[in-house]
Amino acid sequence: MKIIIFLVLLLNINGYMLRNKKDQIKQQVIQQIRETIKNPYSPLYHSSYNRLAYYVDTFGPRMWGSEDMADSVDALVEEIQTYGFDKVWKENLGDITSWKRGEESVTLFEPRQYPQKLNMIGLGWSPAGTVKAEVEVVHSFEELKNINVQGKIVCFNYEWKGYSSGVQFRTNGPKLAEEAGAIGTIIRSVASVSISSPHTGMTNYQNIKYPAVAITVEDADMIDRMRQRGQKVVIEIKTSGQQYKTTSDNILAEIRGSKYPDEILLMGGHWDSWDVGSQTGANDDGAGVLECLEALKVLKYLGIRPKRTIRFIAWSGEEMGMANNGAQHYAKTHSQENHIVAFESDLGSTKPYGFGVTAGEKFTQLVTYLAQEYLTGIGAEKIYPNAGSQADSGALRTVTGTPVMNNKIVDNDTHDFYFTYHHTAGDSMWMMNADDMDDNVIAIASIMYLIADHDDPIPKN
Repeated sequence: MKIIIFLVLLLNINGYMLRNKKDQIKQQVIQQIRETIKNPYSPLYHSSYNRLAYYVDTFGPRMWGSEDMADSVDALVEEIQTYGFDKVWKENLGDITSWKRGEESVTLFEPRQYPQKLNMIGLGWSPAGTVKAEVEVVHSFEELKNINVQGKIVCFNYEWKGYSSGVQFRTNGPKLAEEAGAIGTIIRSVASVSISSPHTGMTNYQNIKYPAVAITVEDADMIDRMRQRGQKVVIEIKTSGQQYKTTSDNILAEIRGSKYPDEILLMGGHWDSWDVGSQTGANDDGAGVLECLEALKVLKYLGIRPKRTIRFIAWSGEEMGMANNGAQHYAKTHSQENHIVAFESDLGSTKPYGFGVTAGEKFTQLVTYLAQEYLTGIGAEKIYPNAGSQADSGALRTVTGTPVMNNKIVDNDTHDFYFTYHHTAGDSMWMMNADDMDDNVIAIASIMYLIADHDDPIPKN
């Protein structure tokens, strides 16, 4: 009996020592990742920021299917091929239809004595045309039902309560305005403030025939004040955007898993952007793409090969949201692969403090354990259940049920900092912070490593 008790104790001690050793190894890896990224003498210090600046400065905005987008894809693939990953490749989306902006303007004729150009931007895929008419301001879809807008231009000046409520006016406002008899639509930019910079984005273009544009928050309020005091407002809208046939590619790279290579952790962002300014696409979403790339890069640099495959992706075509964009293409062509999780960074790059997770209870519990056990030292241990879905990763989840995650970063509840610059000329390197981007690289690399190298089977549901 004493021998049996001794052997049981010995096994327990050995098990404890083994687990303790594995814990130490994981903690050492996290520390190595952090020290490598934060060391000013490391080649990876501020690398995500510097690479982003290169692509933003060199290629400018990356509209889906444009030559600038294609050139930047080729350049990024050529660069990634020098990193030594196990596989680097492009996946072509086939024939696509995209849209390019032409000359456009909004001119205020009345009540001004002289015509005044207003800062504006056409909504994505807005029909081309010229309309000049009296303007009626409405503040909600319900109010639209009770005002005569026949033959007028409707200006939606809604109350900002966050992006999810505001974006409905951009997507559905023009359609509903035309159904009510309007011959053109102006929307208040979907933002808390716009600093005289209009915000673009997609609208329900299939069901409209007149120009649809956004103006600044400041000018929407101005027009509203004019109408409230009974002044007649006359505006002319000109747009000339065109659809065209083209193609585009997703970019992929991976480190194959050492033990379970067929189990895949996907991480990335979307490489396309809008075209509003000379640098649009820095924050949305060039930064998210390159932070995920640098996360894979630091693992390779440190010689770390987790048990499961970690795959990087730069999706193509998120902004226009077409049914044949990069996210839909990937979800369909890779649906038979065993994806453990799909991680997407597409809500900014301020300092991270944790992760959102949309998955089954057991997977969420696993990620919560890993984060709280190992990521407290880097300040990224907070986990938010049912808060991990984003546009591109969501496409894979819809098809396969794959768990999805994102990075939670410093902002207020309605992400006012992010949406101040969202889809504007203000989305530029000026708003990026190299240290914050490094912190995102560290957090993303760490959580992906922990999941990929987990010893036990990973529950998906």
